[in-house]
Amino acid sequence: MEKVNDLILNNFLEIEKEAKEIIVTDLQDSENEAYNSFYNLWKNQNREEHENLMIEELEINIEKYWLVEKYNKDIEKSFNMIYFEHGGLYGGELEAFAIDFDDSDRKLSEFEIDEDQMEYLDNISCLPAFISPTLYHLTENIQGEEDNFDDFIDVNNIYKLFEATALVEMNKLFKRADEENVFEKLNLKKPFYLAVAEHDAGTSKLIYVIE
Repeated sequence: MEKVNDLILNNFLEIEKEAKEIIVTDLQDSENEAYNSFYNLWKNQNREEHENLMIEELEINIEKYWLVEKYNKDIEKSFNMIYFEHGGLYGGELEAFAIDFDDSDRKLSEFEIDEDQMEYLDNISCLPAFISPTLYHLTENIQGEEDNFDDFIDVNNIYKLFEATALVEMNKLFKRADEENVFEKLNLKKPFYLAVAEHDAGTSKLIYVIE
């Protein structure tokens, strides 16, 4: 399954590259301090530290919530996807949902998942997963600063860049989680899918596949 995970990662890296190029081009013609400061905030992220923080928190929350009967009414239930949801521009914390995913028609080149392929289960539902430091740093700094940009298009450009980087980091997080057997106590049906989306923002993005 290395091929599909490489395709996914390369897709997000390309999105990140394109988002960065848009902002760099904009900043050649703009002296807006807010726009420039958030671009610098993105450049100064510590990605290695982020991965360590995310996997540590994921492991803690699996033991504290996902594998505890108080929160998970059917720990033995088998399923083939975990869907992670975040709050977009104003939220870096991700919540987890167990999904019965219909992958019968999925192709390796498809990175997005339609809602009608996803059946939400009740064993893992709206449980804490981890915080994306990249998205969290954006959230904690952007509130109240939106009006300091020339227009909201620039705010959205910044968000797209931060989100793309966060998805790259999550791909690497899930690869590490797979290698370190972080999900081994869950009854996973393989291939097992990990997907992420912004709340109420439509189609989910496939992040990683465990074979």
